[in-house]
Amino acid sequence: MKLGHMTNGFGPLVGDGGGVTSVKDIRYLTMCDDEAALKSITDAGFRYIEVLEGNLTKYAGDIEVLRDMLARYNAGMMSVCSGANFIYKDALKDEMAHMEAVAAAGEKVGVSYVCFCGGAIRADGIRDDDYRLLAEGLKEAGKIFASHGIEASYHPHLGSMAEKPDQVDRLFEASDIKICPDLAHLAAGGGDPLAIVRKYYDRISFVHLKDLDDHGFAPLGTGSVDVEGVINFLKEKGYTGDYLVECDGYAGDPAEACRTSYNYLTGKLI
Repeated sequence: MKLGHMTNGFGPLVGDGGGVTSVKDIRYLTMCDDEAALKSITDAGFRYIEVLEGNLTKYAGDIEVLRDMLARYNAGMMSVCSGANFIYKDALKDEMAHMEAVAAAGEKVGVSYVCFCGGAIRADGIRDDDYRLLAEGLKEAGKIFASHGIEASYHPHLGSMAEKPDQVDRLFEASDIKICPDLAHLAAGGGDPLAIVRKYYDRISFVHLKDLDDHGFAPLGTGSVDVEGVINFLKEKGYTGDYLVECDGYAGDPAEACRTSYNYLTGKLI
């Protein structure tokens, strides 16, 4: 089992500026010192990280810089999170060029998983056919990542077409993609994380462990999500897959949040 922590809690989330004018250059990006974040995560005890796509592809021109950074901290890059619109047919070719760039860079640093966050919401709302279009885009993107040895999954996410439980069901009826359940996003979207994990257990790729309190996302064990209940269920089912901890948008110290989550998992997964 791999246990990792996301770097996106160590700085504000932005979009790469190039994406304003060119769809192929759209990227999620965490504005942080990548090495400082890696040091904090490994100092806490985690040995793997997940990054947003922009924090991976910015090293594409000299991937050895990133490889060397990971080696200095005896760390691996378990996964990458990528945004996705996927419902606009005219833009799909350029979105897939973006996916190819992310997948190629990910392969060079040993990434195991990609999770897609998205499914654009139109100005006039979600159309019935958008779930089919998203499913088709996910299938095409999944093939690209598979050709680079990376398993693709969909991450139900706030602000996307698959935020609420019925929307999650609609997408997974239309698509056979695997799921990366993020416990706090599922809860914030009005769902029961344990019930959704039970329902889609056979399609789990890897799991995002995240807590939620009255102020937003929170370190594990400090919020209202039944994280331990989900972990216990997965252990009872014989799940041997990987886990990724995330605490983005947290107002406190990200390094302390990282340590709090690691300590919470001691005796449960560690």
